[in-house]
Amino acid sequence: MATKKSAGKPAKSKKELKKELAGKIESALSELKNTLGEKEFQHRLKKAAKVLLHGLHRKEISSSNNGTPDNSKKTSPKKIKAVKKAKSAPKETAV
Repeated sequence: MATKKSAGKPAKSKKELKKELAGKIESALSELKNTLGEKEFQHRLKKAAKVLLHGLHRKEISSSNNGTPDNSKKTSPKKIKAVKKAKSAPKETAV
């Protein structure tokens, strides 16, 4: 029963999730902070949190709303450009 999420608890924002993850990574890798330096360590920490949470927040929000993750597919930009180009090109008529 401890593994279930409470229904009344609102989902965390993306920013809050990143901060929480960054704090956990920072505490785990405190030795690396001394080696790299504060500024470089914070820069890499920010990148790592972003990469680890990529797409996770969207799945978490949609699963809490519907109970199922979002499986909708988007049209690629190349296909959109091809369709626009085909629509805007003048049609040639055979004479």
